[in-house]
Amino acid sequence: MKLLPAITAVAITVASFSALAATPISEMQAQSGNFQSLGVVSVSAPNTVPGSMRDQLNQVASDKGATHYRVIGQGTPGDSSLNRASVELYK
Repeated sequence: MKLLPAITAVAITVASFSALAATPISEMQAQSGNFQSLGVVSVSAPNTVPGSMRDQLNQVASDKGATHYRVIGQGTPGDSSLNRASVELYK
């Protein structure tokens, strides 16, 4: 019986994190939708941690009040230690 409250707490936490996540959109959607650009930002994250780029992007988007983003460019430096991306944020 004590397990049920713990499972409920985890479910609520997961749901709240996914509600804060920014949604990717295409260039066509950005041009044709009612999106307000909040500017371009660059994010980077270690390529050894799965999902770290998405987490970093969602943190930056959340800090800026963005609900959507469009990837403009992405890549890795010569030593491949980081993934980098430039994204335009939208509200």
